[in-house]
Amino acid sequence: MIDGHSECSARSVHYRIYSKVLKMGVTQTQFVIALLSGASLFLHLCSAGNFIPDAQTWLIGTIFKHLHSLCNIAARLGLISTLVLILMEQHMPDTVQRLTDRYDGQSLPPYITKFLTISLFTSTIRFILPGPISTFSRIYKLGLMINFAATVVSAIDANSHSTGRSLMRQKAQRRSDRNSDDNRSSRSSTISDDDIPSKRRRTAMELLQTETSYLRNLNTIIKVYKEPLEKMVSEGRPLLAPEDIRSAFGGITDIAALHSSIHHDLSSLFDNWDEECCIANIIIKYEDQLMKVYPPYVNFFDMGKETLLKRQKSNPDLDKFLKDCFNEPQSLKQPLDALLIRPVQRLPSISLLINDLRRRTPEYIGDHQKLSEAGEVLKKVLSHINEDKRKTEGKMKMVDIVYEVDGCPVEVVSSNRMFMTRIDVTTLTDGFYRVGERLALYLLTDVLEIAKWRNRSHGKSAPLLKHVEMLPLENIIRIFDICDSEETRNMFAVKYITTGSSIYESSANPTEEKFCVLQILDDRTFKSKWIQSLGSQITQIKNLNNIEDVVKKMDTSELVNFVKKGTKLYKKLKGKHKAD
Repeated sequence: MIDGHSECSARSVHYRIYSKVLKMGVTQTQFVIALLSGASLFLHLCSAGNFIPDAQTWLIGTIFKHLHSLCNIAARLGLISTLVLILMEQHMPDTVQRLTDRYDGQSLPPYITKFLTISLFTSTIRFILPGPISTFSRIYKLGLMINFAATVVSAIDANSHSTGRSLMRQKAQRRSDRNSDDNRSSRSSTISDDDIPSKRRRTAMELLQTETSYLRNLNTIIKVYKEPLEKMVSEGRPLLAPEDIRSAFGGITDIAALHSSIHHDLSSLFDNWDEECCIANIIIKYEDQLMKVYPPYVNFFDMGKETLLKRQKSNPDLDKFLKDCFNEPQSLKQPLDALLIRPVQRLPSISLLINDLRRRTPEYIGDHQKLSEAGEVLKKVLSHINEDKRKTEGKMKMVDIVYEVDGCPVEVVSSNRMFMTRIDVTTLTDGFYRVGERLALYLLTDVLEIAKWRNRSHGKSAPLLKHVEMLPLENIIRIFDICDSEETRNMFAVKYITTGSSIYESSANPTEEKFCVLQILDDRTFKSKWIQSLGSQITQIKNLNNIEDVVKKMDTSELVNFVKKGTKLYKKLKGKHKAD
């Protein structure tokens, strides 16, 4: 890399060389004309004589023939180009100047002088000596080219013309001014190199810019949509019920207040920028607030969005209000749903920028290590939000179960209980219900809600499921993962103690041990995943060390001992063993 001083010295040397050339009074256009003329002359000389042997039966003769033709064509093109350039110089000097300005003068004059001298000398020798040039046409063509070359040489010798000298002085002055500008720009570029932002600072600037844009979007939601809707409620002409407003915009004000503080801290940092400043401390500083304000919004985002969409379709006045808000200048032509999703996307976006900032921060800067801590803080916050959202959705699902299952006890809804997963099964033995019934198993944190599918409709609004039993997980003794075969695909078994609360009890003893074989109906449900979820919850409820204490593998040969004789499953398993 050349520094500013070396670059200026090199330009000075170039300028001195060019100044010597300018004293000859030669323009760059004349250089090009002379070059094209000399090339044309040289190629004409190569093609003027008959160098081709009479017998063209050998390879060298054929090669010379083609070279002769190519030189002849190139010579005529060069001659025509020279004449066109001379005419253009007379009528369109500016265009010619732009075309020839790329040629640098310091190397052309000696090259052209030597080239033309050799060409003229060769032409003279070929013209005087006897040989292939014997016909009048070739002598005439050669004489014409010599005269043209002499004209070019006389044009180059511009010292005898005052006009040429004045033009060269003007050209020299322009070049001198250009060199001075280059020197100034070189010095200014050398100075501005220190002012160019580093990659670290550019990434930090992107963080500030995106934070500014995000804060503007939050304020748009509050000022353009939320506050006018709340004002209409207070005035007694609501377009949206207060609970719907809370569902759609809940927590947005707290998020805006938090990010206003973050934006203020980032702006203050840039007002007093130092390459070794600590950006990570801003994220670490607001860890607790991030964990507090984001979950309430993210948890109910989907519900709020769905509620808003339903109300908009059913309420023309609300639809008109939202369209009017969209056309306001402050909304920047962004629909409400596009604005509402920004808080959901913001923290992952900040996490990516913090990771980029860490990669672009040298290790000797203290912020490098702090940025790793900030990245972990954001991961922790996002993990907390996702876990809280999962719990919220699980609790909301509890309410859905009450409506989905007819006769489901209301006690199933509890602040310490949430929905985990659900599968549909068929009973292959007596236990949860009689053989051949289709059941739905809802796995909750501490109980297993068992419901049966109704065989016939009880009206359009009647639930399709009927409550059978709410089995505490602590009553389950063992889960058996039955090895898959052609006869036992997707089967598992549950050994448990009954509660006596089931609507189907086949024994007088309500708290006896039972063994129930079930088959998962949905092939897309992974049996191992279901058993893992059920076993993990039982292990947690019973405070066991390993899930292996609850889940056991069972071979088909063992299964036959637990199946009631005379059942289809028993006959199927017995038939398999006899075949084996």
